[in-house]
Amino acid sequence: MFSRRIGAAAAVTAMLLVSACGGGDDAGDSADATTKVSVTTFGCEIWNTWAISKGVYAKHRLDVELVRSGGGSAAVAAVLSGAADFGYVNGYTAINAYNTGFPIQMVSGANVNALPPAKPAQGVFVGKDSPITSPADLAGKKIAVNEINGINQIVTASWLKANGVEPDSVSFVALPFAEQVPAVLSGRVDAAQLGYSLLGNNNDGVRSLADPFASSNKVYIATYVAAKSFVAKGDAAKRFHEAMTETAQQLNDPANKDESFRLLSECQKVPAETLAAQPQNAIEAAVDLGALDRMAQQMVDLKMMQKKPDLEPFVTDFARS
Repeated sequence: MFSRRIGAAAAVTAMLLVSACGGGDDAGDSADATTKVSVTTFGCEIWNTWAISKGVYAKHRLDVELVRSGGGSAAVAAVLSGAADFGYVNGYTAINAYNTGFPIQMVSGANVNALPPAKPAQGVFVGKDSPITSPADLAGKKIAVNEINGINQIVTASWLKANGVEPDSVSFVALPFAEQVPAVLSGRVDAAQLGYSLLGNNNDGVRSLADPFASSNKVYIATYVAAKSFVAKGDAAKRFHEAMTETAQQLNDPANKDESFRLLSECQKVPAETLAAQPQNAIEAAVDLGALDRMAQQMVDLKMMQKKPDLEPFVTDFARS
């Protein structure tokens, strides 16, 4: 179940409280104690659904409370203000927050993009009958993304640039995932960049121009960060990573595919067969520093950062691949 919600107000709070720390009083746990931790969520992540239902978190002595968050920036704010212990955030937002000077560390990966020969799991979607057929047709158009300057905008902007379209010629519009396809179908926006798994029952109403993630090498779509002070208090962050690692191993086992989509179906209220038919991104808990470094370079190329930061202190030793 989801508890309290983290929103824009928390993001503002974090900007004022950079020195604040997350984590409850039981973060420095004893050898056998279960640690109650809060983890931000966008809704129904397959790894959380599995880890909670199958007792993986419990096996690693974690009592997980999911806290609804509106985006990566809010998740960073939550761990800094103490409203959450682990923040679900894409790799770009995590790098940017660290580069800004926020005292956070990456404690686990979760989701990386599907690369060829795997089927694309993301797309730039337009209406089925839209006259837009190529990246060039998007110049001067509106593209929905879930967060301004977030992962979907960054990857889409890089894809546009690689295809000869200046990102500044496109208007990016922030919309929640659930509103993006309806906005495309109503003509409110011309396109939307999101994952196939988020289309719900709208597959027949849209088509994808391409998967912008497919040309970006490995991209961390989902990672988890925590306040440095929380990581230092005990081994809860390490146990969280170990639970994510075990969950990834189980979800990557073909024998568990049907069960995982059954559980996800109960959470998303979408038929399991619909979810199973949609291409999926890869579940990966280990953090590849080389991949993060390439992501940082993309941000430099898009003039979102002046130079790449040293990411060595950012990623905890236990989380590295």
